[in-house]
Amino acid sequence: MSKLVVVYHSGYGHTKLQAEAVHRGAAEVEGIDAEILTATEAVERIDEFDSADAIIFGCPTYMGSMAAEMKRFLEAAIKKWFSQAWKDKIAGAFTNSSSFSGDKLNTLMGLVINAMQHGMIY
Repeated sequence: MSKLVVVYHSGYGHTKLQAEAVHRGAAEVEGIDAEILTATEAVERIDEFDSADAIIFGCPTYMGSMAAEMKRFLEAAIKKWFSQAWKDKIAGAFTNSSSFSGDKLNTLMGLVINAMQHGMIY
């Protein structure tokens, strides 16, 4: 059984809907044990991510950048970087915003770069 964790922040509920859809889809795959956590819960349970095979990150894009709550989680995970605890785990990401510009790319790139820093496979 492979373990997948969806970690997300949602300010107005839109990202929560996306996270729930990602979680639902992953849970339907045979052999996948899927869990969903808010970024706040994830900070408190960060050591549990060490046993995950995959982590999918999701947050809204605010003013062209990722939400502060997701950034807080990523910064809490720095201690995992020191030991390369997340090396070779599968990573994914999603975002949304109400802006019509290309601002979401910056958020996704931030999440991809974070995964690469950890040695994850994106």
